[in-house]
Amino acid sequence: MTNLWPEKERFMNSSTNIEHPGNQERSSLDQKLEFLQQLPVFRDTPLETIRLYAYLSVIENYEAEEPVVAQGEASDRMFIIMSGKVSICENHHGRDFHLQTLSAEGLNYFGELALLAEFDWFFTATTETRVSMLTITREAFHKVMEKYPELLPKTVSHIIKLRIQSFIDQTHYLLDHIKEEAWRECVKGK
Repeated sequence: MTNLWPEKERFMNSSTNIEHPGNQERSSLDQKLEFLQQLPVFRDTPLETIRLYAYLSVIENYEAEEPVVAQGEASDRMFIIMSGKVSICENHHGRDFHLQTLSAEGLNYFGELALLAEFDWFFTATTETRVSMLTITREAFHKVMEKYPELLPKTVSHIIKLRIQSFIDQTHYLLDHIKEEAWRECVKGK
């Protein structure tokens, strides 16, 4: 895999280091295109469409333990992890719960529903390590769909199916790790 952090690159302490499409070299566009083609979320997407997503996407770099999104803030984009690990947590009744860790090696994206609708983040995402992510904004997604309107129904359906599968996987994980007392309470409640 290409080194995402060349020696000359510096990270800003305040937040993210963002590489905007207008400032990228051709190799960066090729890197993004190659990366997007490997993702399940873009399976069956025509190459010319993926090429436009790559052009409109932005690479964001984070240091370890930096916030990415905060529960309750407005969502606006999808994040695809190119390298590193991101922790997904939710605050419920004043208690923080770790839901999962996402990484470049496993499930490596989140926020895909932000492409389809405006809502507030229902979780918090924080980096565990240095992270490089490709982001696609809702605005960029709509530009692509305006150019290729015939793809909209299939794309929306695919995103929803992937999210449902992710919810099922998360639920199974949580149920596999539930305390015995909680399971007994549920059975007693029948």
